[in-house]
Amino acid sequence: MLWKKSHFLSKKLRPVFESRKIKAIVGGNLALSIFLVNLMGPIGGQTPAGSIEVTTLTPDTVKVITETTFRIPLAENNGYSQGFYDKHPGVDIKSKLGTKILAAAPGTVIEVERKKMGYGHKLVIGHSGRISTLYAHLDTINVNVGDYVTKETVLGTVGLTGWTTGPHLHFEVRNDSGYINPKQILPEL
Repeated sequence: MLWKKSHFLSKKLRPVFESRKIKAIVGGNLALSIFLVNLMGPIGGQTPAGSIEVTTLTPDTVKVITETTFRIPLAENNGYSQGFYDKHPGVDIKSKLGTKILAAAPGTVIEVERKKMGYGHKLVIGHSGRISTLYAHLDTINVNVGDYVTKETVLGTVGLTGWTTGPHLHFEVRNDSGYINPKQILPEL
């Protein structure tokens, strides 16, 4: 397991933060902070919430999807922690820190980025038919731009990079028209 011992400071502060009053104060401040960040607009390369275009599946997209079966990109997962909606153009798939991330479908790596904010460490794979998939919040990345990947290729591992509150994989599907709800093309969890 990848569990680490608790930091001595964590042991001292845990009882303080488990108090109902502190939880209410921290929760209220967190909610206010999230509200204010959403008002400020895009930060760290994120897509502005108002500019997300959700696309419907076209005959060309359906052809690509039927010719290429997409898979859940994690070897082990615990379902979705967050779904697709206008301010969240992908799905968050719960998993343990360090879980292997696999390509959802064969394709070529077209972008690799290592950042501390936003999506954190991320990569994008281009698939046939102008569809691309994005994998974000990775701990490690095992591929480079230009690499051809199959569904068995280990792209990296689940991490906590960027803006995240716990280990998970943020997964998006895009085409020329905008974002596609990944649940439309992935098998059920």
